[in-house]
Amino acid sequence: MKLYISIALLLFVSVFGCKFNKQLPKDIVHGKIISFNSTPLPNDGKSIVYVRVTDLADKQPVTFAKAVLSMNNGQIISAVTDLDGNFKITELETGSYVLKIIGVGFETVELPFKIEKPAEMKIELAIEKVQLRVEKPVIYIYPTKKSEVSIRLNYKGKLIHTYPVYPKNGWKIIAEPNGTLWDANGLEYYALFWEGKPTIPIIPKDGFVVPGKNTVRFLEEKLSYLGLNRREANEFIMYWLPQMENNAYNLIHFAGKSYEEQAKLIITPTPETFIRVMMLMKPLDSKINFPLQNLSELKKSRKGFTVVEWGGSVLTEISM
Repeated sequence: MKLYISIALLLFVSVFGCKFNKQLPKDIVHGKIISFNSTPLPNDGKSIVYVRVTDLADKQPVTFAKAVLSMNNGQIISAVTDLDGNFKITELETGSYVLKIIGVGFETVELPFKIEKPAEMKIELAIEKVQLRVEKPVIYIYPTKKSEVSIRLNYKGKLIHTYPVYPKNGWKIIAEPNGTLWDANGLEYYALFWEGKPTIPIIPKDGFVVPGKNTVRFLEEKLSYLGLNRREANEFIMYWLPQMENNAYNLIHFAGKSYEEQAKLIITPTPETFIRVMMLMKPLDSKINFPLQNLSELKKSRKGFTVVEWGGSVLTEISM
């Protein structure tokens, strides 16, 4: 079952005398208005909106996208695109509306518009697919004594951000037992950071379905079980909590071997304990049945030279 990631896109449409707001360009962030046509109806009639949704990249219909129309009186109407990417909403009174289109694996689109006179409107909109990325992996390094450490990342994808800048042959730093890091110029860091877009995303087959309101309790328990200390868990939760706690539910999976294959870290000298916590998360509107993940193979206990990494991704799809 495919799901979506929400990123707002605002398009402003005005219907008056059946004229489209020509000040709005057709090329817009995350999408394009392919066409907009409006035909007037008798003054005692009610308006109809026909919408066709296509993929901006390949022009194919976006099927089974959810459309939610919010009216100025608080009423909400829902529809779903058919196999041709079409849906229609009828019996609309004059007034202000917001039409939200939630495509499968696409950016969520919001279209505020106003109906001032009865009309039949036909809109074709192309929307953009979500660009999945691995967010904020940070790497903590705790040697048993002050040491020179090299870290090389073999990533199956494209690196977007790194700090400090990732050199061609990898990072070389001086690490202290308390986790303080120093580069060749004597600049101090508490961790290394990278973000990237994977060539092939990880699609989990098991996990945990957790109410958004229980996010903190769940993460504190699982992160401790997986081996993060309080500081590392604090930073993890502070980053991810705003993206999770207000959702009805979250599907959460902690990637293991699949992540190791996607983002291999080569560290010299070799750490005695290597903890990698990569959380894959998908917001859910309602609770679903999903196979429960067994975390026992990912559980780690710290011993000797320890390296810890945590990060995450917001999923566009899951396997059901």
